[in-house]
Amino acid sequence: MTHSETQPPEWFTRALATPGASRTVDVAGCPIHYLSWGDPALPGLLFLGASGGHARWYDHVAPLFADRFRVVVMDPAGCGDSGRRDAYSKDLVTAEVAGVLAHSGLLSVSAPPVVVGHSAGAQCVVRAAQVHGADWLGVIGVDGLRYAELESDHAIPHFRALDPNAPPPPRRAPKVWEDLDEAVARFRLSPPPMIEIGNEFILRHIGRNSYREVEGGWTSKFDPGQTHQVIDLAFELTGALKDLPCRAAALYAEHSHLTDPSAGPTVTAMNDGKVTAFTIPGTSHFPMIDSPFAFVAAIEGVALTWLAEWHRAKD
Repeated sequence: MTHSETQPPEWFTRALATPGASRTVDVAGCPIHYLSWGDPALPGLLFLGASGGHARWYDHVAPLFADRFRVVVMDPAGCGDSGRRDAYSKDLVTAEVAGVLAHSGLLSVSAPPVVVGHSAGAQCVVRAAQVHGADWLGVIGVDGLRYAELESDHAIPHFRALDPNAPPPPRRAPKVWEDLDEAVARFRLSPPPMIEIGNEFILRHIGRNSYREVEGGWTSKFDPGQTHQVIDLAFELTGALKDLPCRAAALYAEHSHLTDPSAGPTVTAMNDGKVTAFTIPGTSHFPMIDSPFAFVAAIEGVALTWLAEWHRAKD
């Protein structure tokens, strides 16, 4: 019987026993929440999750980085425990990333930070790197930087149909569940994974932290109005990584709506060999859920290699 059918494994329980410290910084009038782990003197590692995700997606993996890094995981506006805005924008997300980096102290240690974005968060951190990357060691996109129009990607026709100059869509009344257990039972990943990902104990933890209590029950912490205003499909079709003022890497899932087996060599070639790009074998679009150890090893391997290069360049 697997852990997902009984109780969580010991490593997961141990990780959750080391919760991140919760802090908030005001960015352009909105409280932006983040969690942090590890010694503030260590090199920084900042995570920005997928659209609709939140910092608690990383509760089980963030402590696994904390022996080598000061780890920070942020909620952009409209997600998790951050505030909501009347209107969102790509520039505001860039400002939120910069605000959390500064407030958390990741820019105050000797080594510059590595910034990681997953899914739509990958696009956001690459855009932020175009503005602020000179102060970073590097940026890592995890299964979020599209390089081709793939038939499996449902987002392409959806976003192509959107008018970029149209006003934000009207906010619908949020769904309210009477109790938290019912809400958690309805929690689903979007887009649906292309493989069976297992690890139900991780999904339950994420789901249980995806809702907030309101009058009449529980509702999602996510503001769906955020998505259409921060994702830019055309941006993902560029080879922008090679022109960043910091190092860059693009990590892909093996089983994903955003990728095919050519991802690694194609992205490397698009960026004149200046970018680290590879596929994490056996993973879905949600590698921190289905393959948490591979997720940690891939990111830590890239970040520690960059740190070693940075130290050599200083000598």
